[in-house]
Amino acid sequence: KRLDFDRGMIMLANKDKTRLVYKAGFGHKLNAESSKQMIEFHLDKPESKGVVVECFRNMKPVLVDNISEYENLFSERSRGVARSMDVNSFICVPIVFENDCRGVLMVDNIRSKRPLTESDMSLLMGIAPQVAISIANAILYEKTRNSEEMFRNLSDNAPDIIFTIDHQVIFTYINPAWERIL
Repeated sequence: KRLDFDRGMIMLANKDKTRLVYKAGFGHKLNAESSKQMIEFHLDKPESKGVVVECFRNMKPVLVDNISEYENLFSERSRGVARSMDVNSFICVPIVFENDCRGVLMVDNIRSKRPLTESDMSLLMGIAPQVAISIANAILYEKTRNSEEMFRNLSDNAPDIIFTIDHQVIFTYINPAWERIL
């Protein structure tokens, strides 16, 4: 919104990188929100084609001035999705972290009709790495939280005393077994 785009969407690859799936967006009509939840692009099929899939696969940004000029690059299903969302022009940039494409960021200007430019694409290419870092951090945080939860569950149910201490040799955790044993 702050970058003067009417709508935006983030699609991320699923765990096994077989599909690009809608994850977040702004500026779309509420009744279109449920249809966006169903939007996904196949990455595992060689016949899958389109600007979004190629942007992801090649890790290169794409500026589509007029979607009708690119219709031969879209599958029938992709053309239907674009028509249902009233898309005429858009920018699609890859979300890349450590040479691994995680998804794509797309924007358009359906209401203001402000033409999209190479400068807009460059701006988004500067933002996409920050999005990628944020996603990687969120994934790492979730893994850490799950690991800590698993440790806590194991240690809480262990028959032996398990404890942790900090660098000043102060106990920071002692499992419940200490009461029974001591």
